[in-house]
Amino acid sequence: MPPKPKYTKEEIVGAAYELTRKKGIDAVVAREVGKRLNTSSSPIFTVWSSMDELKEEVRKLAKQKYQQYMSDIFDYFPSFKEFGMRCVSFASEEPYLFRLLFLTKGEEHSPYIRFKQEFESIFIPLVEEIRNEFELSQSDAEDLLNQMIIFANGIAAFVITDTESFSKEAVSCHLSRVCIGVVLADKLRDGSIDFESAKEMASSAIVEAVPKKKM
Repeated sequence: MPPKPKYTKEEIVGAAYELTRKKGIDAVVAREVGKRLNTSSSPIFTVWSSMDELKEEVRKLAKQKYQQYMSDIFDYFPSFKEFGMRCVSFASEEPYLFRLLFLTKGEEHSPYIRFKQEFESIFIPLVEEIRNEFELSQSDAEDLLNQMIIFANGIAAFVITDTESFSKEAVSCHLSRVCIGVVLADKLRDGSIDFESAKEMASSAIVEAVPKKKM
């Protein structure tokens, strides 16, 4: 009969998760997890057959944390901009979890593809809001969200190494400029807006404003 586990799966995953938050997923090795539990590495392998299995459970917790972090973005307008700003703030507050979710190379390491596949409950309403707000096609709305994710992840990469790189207002301004540029490029390309109207739309955009909570 195999030995009775000294620690539960939940306790081991919790220790590995906290270790990841502090030092990154590469720090999740049996010996270090054991230290956090004030034991040796042996009890871990009475529950898990490999460290890869344990790391996958840690990733699931990281996804839950990210979903919780984004859970009320639809209480703000525009929600897709609030989403972009929270991408950056999540990276600032949880740099190792952000790295695990979006900067760890895997079979598909595009942050946009990962987001689309793993956070469908956020992706679908964001695309719908973009379509309605800017009167874009499905493909153009998805492209705008893709650009938002690419740009927000770029800022996030700077913020991870220097949390003072960008203020909230600066992040908002940069994201607005990128978004309005993509929207205007799409509209000019398909002829749904003329050049003078595009200039007016660009000049009237309040790029510095942060999203407001809906009443």
